[in-house]
Amino acid sequence: MLRYVWDPFIRIFHWSLVGAFAYAFYTHASIWDQLHHTYAGYVAGTLIIARIVWGLIATGYANFQSFPLNPIWAAKYFWRLLHGTAKHYVGHNPIGSIAIYAMLGLGILAVGSGCVTYNDGWGFIDSEMSETLHAYVTWIWLAVVCVHVFGVIFESIIHHDNLIWAMITGCKRVCKIDERQARKKIR
Repeated sequence: MLRYVWDPFIRIFHWSLVGAFAYAFYTHASIWDQLHHTYAGYVAGTLIIARIVWGLIATGYANFQSFPLNPIWAAKYFWRLLHGTAKHYVGHNPIGSIAIYAMLGLGILAVGSGCVTYNDGWGFIDSEMSETLHAYVTWIWLAVVCVHVFGVIFESIIHHDNLIWAMITGCKRVCKIDERQARKKIR
């Protein structure tokens, strides 16, 4: 049985951020493409701010309350995943929630440090330091994105649920056990 999980805003946000991040990363080393890099960063920053607002006001699985940041739950879920006893989540699983919060936080740091660097520190911040911070944060963000993609593929295989297709269509496979747990809001 399929259930509508990801609203159009989340899906458009997700794929737009993928595009903006990829383009910004592709153009980061070229002096000629610096303006394109900057625009892609502004797009990414705008998307991240919009997602944070949407996470506070939206209902359902897009709301931050539906996937709280809880490292203990994530560690337990990871342990169960390794032992083949992890349950299937309709929304974000506990590890996925950590990835989402990490990518949003790193995105804010990357865009913020990029703005400071591009504007030469606005006259009072060391732009060399902000450039270094921007580089490190962006590479860490890329690493988290890679782990996220690996996790999505791994989770899709383990739970026989195509999560990439779910982020395109908005619908995700749900079993009867998942439905009962979603109604009870059990973690």
